[in-house]
Amino acid sequence: MTLLDNVMVSKPGLWTDRRFDRVSPPVVVLIVDDDMAGAQALAAVLMIEGFQTTVVDAGQAAFKTPLVATPHVVILDIEMPVCDGFAVASAMRGSSRFANTPIIAYTSLAEAEVEARGKHAQIDAFCRKAISIQPLLDLIEYVAPV
Repeated sequence: MTLLDNVMVSKPGLWTDRRFDRVSPPVVVLIVDDDMAGAQALAAVLMIEGFQTTVVDAGQAAFKTPLVATPHVVILDIEMPVCDGFAVASAMRGSSRFANTPIIAYTSLAEAEVEARGKHAQIDAFCRKAISIQPLLDLIEYVAPV
């Protein structure tokens, strides 16, 4: 549950109670996923919905994106080789560039499997892959309001 304009709001998948600043459109989304076909498909859907997207294929690549392209929100896969999503999120929280950027875990794993470690890594929200895209869109709009 979060407090939004003095009204308690429950948002499925939301793991944080922090407030999110309004952003200027278009909302910039960074997708970090080792499954490039899936990530590109997600990016295409998000672009149709009006978002500006960048896709990177590994956690370390997120830190190599141009500084002018700091995203409004990060969509982060959890199961990646070499550096999993928890390690990426922790590194992002330790960097000045991504310290306050909302992070949404986007994974095929069940929420119960990742929630404790995700909260420890300061991931803000969770959405399961392979379901309707609407819950992810709702979370993006919540953590990056325009």
